[in-house]
Amino acid sequence: MNRLAKTLFVFPWALAIAALAWLVVQRFPPSGTVVFDVPFDGTSAWIDPFLPAERTTRPGLQADEGWSGQRVVQDPVYTSARLPGVYDEVDLEIEFRPIRQPIIEIGLLRDPESLSFEFQPIWYAPLEREGWRGVGEGTRRGYVRSSAGASVLASSDYQKLAVWHASATSYVARDPSGPPSKVAVSLRGSHDFWAVPAGNDVSFTFEIQDVNRAKGPDTVVFRVYRGDEELTREAVGIGGSRDTAMGPVVTKNVTVTGAQPGAYRIQFSADDDVFIRSIETASQRWVVGPRLSFGDIVGFEPGIKPGVAWSDSRHLVAETFHREGLQRVTFGDAGVKVLRTHEAFTLDRTDGDVQPKRLDVPLGDMRVIGDGWFSFTPEAFFAPQPRRVTDFTDPDREGIDAILTPYIRPVAIGDDWYRATVRFAIDPTSDHLRLALSAPNVLTRAGAVDVRRFRLTYRRPPLTWSEWWRVLRQEAVNAWRRMM
Repeated sequence: MNRLAKTLFVFPWALAIAALAWLVVQRFPPSGTVVFDVPFDGTSAWIDPFLPAERTTRPGLQADEGWSGQRVVQDPVYTSARLPGVYDEVDLEIEFRPIRQPIIEIGLLRDPESLSFEFQPIWYAPLEREGWRGVGEGTRRGYVRSSAGASVLASSDYQKLAVWHASATSYVARDPSGPPSKVAVSLRGSHDFWAVPAGNDVSFTFEIQDVNRAKGPDTVVFRVYRGDEELTREAVGIGGSRDTAMGPVVTKNVTVTGAQPGAYRIQFSADDDVFIRSIETASQRWVVGPRLSFGDIVGFEPGIKPGVAWSDSRHLVAETFHREGLQRVTFGDAGVKVLRTHEAFTLDRTDGDVQPKRLDVPLGDMRVIGDGWFSFTPEAFFAPQPRRVTDFTDPDREGIDAILTPYIRPVAIGDDWYRATVRFAIDPTSDHLRLALSAPNVLTRAGAVDVRRFRLTYRRPPLTWSEWWRVLRQEAVNAWRRMM
């Protein structure tokens, strides 16, 4: 009887200790790796279904489809994965099926305030065609046609090269010095200008104006970059807190002396109350893009200023925010009538010419975003970077022989399903991974992306005493932050 009593007394304690040990091992696995292989049907505590609900089907068994998961029918959608502890990185494996959708990406939220995601590619239909081979490694990884050499990926001749989540070899060039030339424009809000040095300098003079459609002062920020290096930064305040009419035209000069050969970017950051009225530069080659926003000129001078530019883009999106901007826009052999405000209208070139084509916006007042660059004279055009891969890109029609990208072809697992894996670094202060699935223009194609499974592999170094204390300290910091 005493033995039975002792057993009954010890058993719950042993069970509790075993359960605690199991929890500790789960939270602090000796290998530093923990894996969750879960169906994407809404039943897992480790990853949530996609939202918003109106862009997806309900998670679970899909009626008349014979599979369980969730179908994405609009773009983008979001999900959240709960972290099982403090980890350094995650391998995210996803089983999916694309339906009439050429491009799919998945991203991790990096900046909640700006909703900035780090996206990685998981599907690109054109590279599933025959005639493409993967080459290279590291930052020079990509795909080339069977008839092309791998060296094209490192070329700065951008006519036959496209990029997708990658950086190409830097453009290196310099033009002789010469007299400056001036062009009258009406550009609204933020723009990026790219230029080749003239002699030893890059010099731009902007005439800018605050139209004061919203009361209060405006600040314009000029940043100059060579590659990813920021060379200068300067802020200029224009307008006033009591201004109710157009402010004066302000002249601002931006200069880099002793400029090395290359492509320099002048980032002009301002809200849409600020207009650029003219640009003067000695650079013989300079462009703007990928955003070009033609403004109106009401109150500045009489009449209408048409928007005219030349671009190597193959695909453009045009949008106006005022009834006065409703008009027909033409680009090379393409044209579209912009019939409604606050709606994007596309222009897709169908010619096989690699040369820039003329863009005409007769009434101005139009925001245009392309996959290439814009110049205001054909002689000034150059491509500072390769064209970006978009969901409209057709490498065969557009003469693209190489795509610089970290994309790894997914594994076909039968019945048009694929398995792709991407890796993300994890912020150690995070409790959740906020993820986005992007399938651009899937709705307009009447397409879909089916997702039926996720496999989440979290990693950190194998457990040692130093690693134990590092993780334990971070766990304590995170717990304290959650309570505050």
